[in-house]
Amino acid sequence: MNLRKLLFKSLGTGLNAYSYLSPKKAGDLTFKVFASPPTPRIRPKEKDFLDTAERLDFKYEGKNIPVYAWGPADGPVVFCAYGWGYNAGRWRHYVPALVEAGKRVVAFDPIGHGNADKGTLHFPAMVGIERAILKMTDGCELALVHSFGGGCLVEALIGLPQKYHPKRMCVLAVLSEVKWLFLVFAKTLGLRPVVFRELENHIKGLTGRRLEDFDIAASTQQLAHVQALIIHDPKDTVTTFRNSERNHSYWPGSALYRSNGGGHNLGTPEITHNVLDFLLNGTLPEGVTVNRGDLQPLPAIVTQEDLIVSGGVSDYYT
Repeated sequence: MNLRKLLFKSLGTGLNAYSYLSPKKAGDLTFKVFASPPTPRIRPKEKDFLDTAERLDFKYEGKNIPVYAWGPADGPVVFCAYGWGYNAGRWRHYVPALVEAGKRVVAFDPIGHGNADKGTLHFPAMVGIERAILKMTDGCELALVHSFGGGCLVEALIGLPQKYHPKRMCVLAVLSEVKWLFLVFAKTLGLRPVVFRELENHIKGLTGRRLEDFDIAASTQQLAHVQALIIHDPKDTVTTFRNSERNHSYWPGSALYRSNGGGHNLGTPEITHNVLDFLLNGTLPEGVTVNRGDLQPLPAIVTQEDLIVSGGVSDYYT
């Protein structure tokens, strides 16, 4: 066990000890830990790239949300949303080609990420931020999304009129259900069952919904009009590949591409080329499978096997 995972386990030990005094407070505190992003790390090459953008910042629940834009103001919008622990500099390999094609690329840093204000971030807040930006841009023609940001965008879209929806969307290593994510988190911390139950109660009190109600794959059934290319590395140990298989099984017309490496970040030149070719030309990579309505929707992926192979969650908190 590396030092990062050991520190994470130690945090779980503390939460478990606290739960003997007050299970409810331990559950509340666990949620705060879950919703607290790691300290932002913006590398010089990312900062230099972000400095080239036009800024369209706005406030969300009192927090400043940096919004970055490249390309002509009247160009068709490409909306970008990244995963937990990243910053908008992640898109620097995509922006030049998209701008050259006449697109206006819009990206952002949510609360606690990149240049945004510090604070906690959870699924409903991310959804709210994405909806606010899409209303600001009057929707988008294309979308490029990764991991947590992509799962939230699915929910953001189904809560908006169809005029705001993209015609094509590239989906990179996106989770399929929120409960799976919390179970992996709890396993990595080594939480007692009572702490997890109180964590679930906290979420229901906050959102009025059970964890099972945040089902991204099921929501994709309402996006049959959006052409979707789902890309995932079968060896991804942060968000297991079955998440994308499940999303694909629900999403009518979606194409699933098993990438040759790339891990969770999916930052290889080959993947970048395939993403751009799909977004700009509608071209699917060789070897994809397409959901033509002949797939049986996969059940929830909360299995012991999935939890065992999902070992990278602590990387995003320490």
